[in-house]
Amino acid sequence: MHKPMLLALAPMKDVTDLAFIKTLNDLNSLPDYFITEYFRTVAHHKKMDPYIMRSIDENPTGRPIYGQLVGQEPEHLVRDALNLMNHACAGVDLNMGCPAPIVCRRGAGGGMLRSLRAMDSALGALRDALPAGGFSVKCRLGYETPDEFERILPVIARHAPDRVCIHARTVREGYRSPVHPEWVKWAAETLKCPVIANGNIVDMQTAEAWVRLAAPAGLMAGRAALRNPWIFSQLRAHFRGEAATAPTFRDLLRYIRSLYKRTLEMQDHYVEEKHIHRMKKYLVYTARGLPEEFDHHMKRAKTSRDFMHICEEILDNDTAFPPTPPEDTHLFAHFNALLTQEKACLPAGIQL
Repeated sequence: MHKPMLLALAPMKDVTDLAFIKTLNDLNSLPDYFITEYFRTVAHHKKMDPYIMRSIDENPTGRPIYGQLVGQEPEHLVRDALNLMNHACAGVDLNMGCPAPIVCRRGAGGGMLRSLRAMDSALGALRDALPAGGFSVKCRLGYETPDEFERILPVIARHAPDRVCIHARTVREGYRSPVHPEWVKWAAETLKCPVIANGNIVDMQTAEAWVRLAAPAGLMAGRAALRNPWIFSQLRAHFRGEAATAPTFRDLLRYIRSLYKRTLEMQDHYVEEKHIHRMKKYLVYTARGLPEEFDHHMKRAKTSRDFMHICEEILDNDTAFPPTPPEDTHLFAHFNALLTQEKACLPAGIQL
């Protein structure tokens, strides 16, 4: 049995929305806190994205939710942070890790990691504007190489965020490389606030490996939660030394039906094609490890009737749902490297 682990849902644009949050609530598999999809901060004042704002205003879970900002200019970040804090928001999270080229080109998200000066200004402004307990940071190790983190972490530490989540890859590495837990271990031993590990947490074994290699205060999962929404209840049971739930294909069908309903609720005006398109965004992750015909036919469904028929035909049975996704896919890659790593070693000259 381990000490309690903070569990969090990783923010993912267009999928970790209110519909998915409500679905986790329906399945009784909740993380300890949420972070919204990112709000884009721009110079000209505009209304905060109303679709994302619903995740804050209509959060039914009783768990805290943080509004995430992606941007660069301190004054605009502060303006939007204060707007968020006027809602039922636990705090504000600064995105310093998004690898999307359109975000990075503007010096935001992971692009902020290329300028220590811009990072320092943004962190300082938000820390001054936000109350104690209300400021968190999500970052990557660097833009090009992991050892950039040696210069990045002291800048973060200077502004005393209340929590730091580290996706243990660089922007260049995206999602298709092994993670580097040694840098998370260094951060966990350096920072005074809780450090949350993110990257390649796909099941109980990889979560256990993260704890062994880096001793973080918590774990964050995104893609794995979309594939297996029970991962939070499973991890919580595992760390308590209790038996974890073992879902079947029929349970997966229940998940899809709940998500279908919750996604439908998000549409002000029902458009069948739009609804099915959004469902496919979630289920591209769920399909990993299922029979190949599920992915093939699900992606080609054009009507709600066809979509649900495919799901029911393949999943309405008691076949055990594989708890671990296949590794030979760009959506879940290199996670087995965590299981074979014996210790986390930093480059020479940097002490843990």
